[in-house]
Amino acid sequence: MAKLNFDKTKAKRIALNVFYPLLALALALAAWAVWAAVKDMPYLVPMPATVLKRFFSLGGSGEFWIDVLATIGRSVGCFALSFALALLLATLGGLCKPLHRVVSPIVSILRAAPTVAVIFILYAFMAKDSMSVVVGFLIAFPALYSSFYSAIEGVDRDLLDMAKLYKVRARDRVLSIYLPSIAPTLFDSSRSTLSLTLKVVIAAEILTSIPKSMGRNIQFAYASFDISALFAWTLIAIVFSFVLEAAVGGLKKLWEATR
Repeated sequence: MAKLNFDKTKAKRIALNVFYPLLALALALAAWAVWAAVKDMPYLVPMPATVLKRFFSLGGSGEFWIDVLATIGRSVGCFALSFALALLLATLGGLCKPLHRVVSPIVSILRAAPTVAVIFILYAFMAKDSMSVVVGFLIAFPALYSSFYSAIEGVDRDLLDMAKLYKVRARDRVLSIYLPSIAPTLFDSSRSTLSLTLKVVIAAEILTSIPKSMGRNIQFAYASFDISALFAWTLIAIVFSFVLEAAVGGLKKLWEATR
């Protein structure tokens, strides 16, 4: 009978990766329960069990999934647009420094602009449905551009000079030198920026009360003083933020496994 290979170190690492998040979650729920018990005001600070019950009851509604998928669609759509344009301009900026000098101040302005102020300014000129996408783009693009440009600038110049010396084709240089060098940054920046984009899109939906959205449900729960629903929808936003981050992390591991 063949022996099963068992890597104790890897198993321990996996166990710890599961244990610590669960411990953090347990501590957070315990602190929440204590806070709710001390306040003793269920309509203001509901117990975790009440919020979790509302959380799962919302998931059984068809309308719930329509609203959630609409928000995620807006977030992923504007993130994809931001990713493509940031990578294109960062690549061109790495090849043409004057272009980077033109784009860099615009990126700095977009990064410094207050999100809520941008939402209110756009609200006066744009339709509700498209506005949240534009706001998400304006937040995601500067972060992605800066990360991508730094990664491209950090590619080993000695390798590039050697590739030029031996007349390596441009396609092979991209696939063998640039892509392996910048891929970790592409994945890591995308992971954090995608969840940030989701939060910004939801904020825009809340302030503009966009129909068929997670933000509209949060705004309605707040307006009707339904605190358990407000907590539940906030928890839903956090869960789907983690889901999006996990999806990007999974793509990164898949890419590393195929190298």
